[in-house]
Amino acid sequence: MEAGNTEISKGIFLKNIIIRKWQKKDFDNVQIVLRNSWYSTYDFIPKDDLDFYLSQKYSIEELEKLYYSENNICYVSEVDTKICGWLKLTINENKFFLSSIYILPEFQRFKIGSKLFDITIQEALSNSFKEIYVGVMNKNLVALNWYKKLGFEFFREEPFQMGNTKVFHLIGKKKL
Repeated sequence: MEAGNTEISKGIFLKNIIIRKWQKKDFDNVQIVLRNSWYSTYDFIPKDDLDFYLSQKYSIEELEKLYYSENNICYVSEVDTKICGWLKLTINENKFFLSSIYILPEFQRFKIGSKLFDITIQEALSNSFKEIYVGVMNKNLVALNWYKKLGFEFFREEPFQMGNTKVFHLIGKKKL
């Protein structure tokens, strides 16, 4: 869908950034993106609980169900044919949710998340939605601040169970 160069600090460029709808052949790489980005981001959750949640919610079988679900739209981002990001959008109860944006740690801060967010807006509008909802763990300050910068307003806090760990996430929305 989208390709181009993104400048990185010190004059290095990421070439051939492609964002496309995911395919069944991407499942293993999506699991890698999830695992590695979670380990680096969610240091406030024990690794055993992260692994448990990943195995329950993002096993190959669960990814296949997600792939065939009419309520979900997923994309991957690739840099030089390496999958480095994943976007999951969900339509539920007549609301449009940005369920997940995950980028491998070594590819963060290079505007790939912004490109995935642009896709989110396009998908919301093409599905006739005027608002996008998001949930962000309250201890994930980098993501929380990024969503606020994008114009999300947070209005509710809810518990979220990941393995044996209960965390809280904030629910926000952005009007389009």
